[in-house]
Amino acid sequence: MANPPRKILFVCLGNICRSPAAHTAFEAHLAKAGLAGEFTVESCGMGDWHVGELADSRMRETARRHGATITHRARHFRADDLETFDLILAMDEDNKRSLLSFAKKESQRAKIRLLREFDEDADAPLEVPDPYYGGPKEFEEVWTLVDRCTARLLSRLTATP
Repeated sequence: MANPPRKILFVCLGNICRSPAAHTAFEAHLAKAGLAGEFTVESCGMGDWHVGELADSRMRETARRHGATITHRARHFRADDLETFDLILAMDEDNKRSLLSFAKKESQRAKIRLLREFDEDADAPLEVPDPYYGGPKEFEEVWTLVDRCTARLLSRLTATP
């Protein structure tokens, strides 16, 4: 009997830039490795301003230039996500603090990490910067960062002990 898919949730503030980019990049790495059925991947935002909207057009265009298509529609974080998902990856410390404020049990708190914890090249702070108020350069930097981090995340999750 096969193991159930591992469930990964990427979280940012509005769910229109960083977390859908990480979500899409991780799914691309899964597909390339032939592991798509091994994981359930979603993303959400701590704020509800953009619920139902497509990702920011600048982030979609950046992903498209890298051969990826972001189709995700924004959704708001739900407290039951802490039970549903095996690993919850925040894009920055503010998102992580917000997530931790919902955690009622140590088992829930243990699931919450920063995505950049999986980036061996990271310097402090371990955050994915929000490109929303930036230009093409900032969106490109975010894509490069989440692509590298999600590749390393997959490598770590699939490594044999």
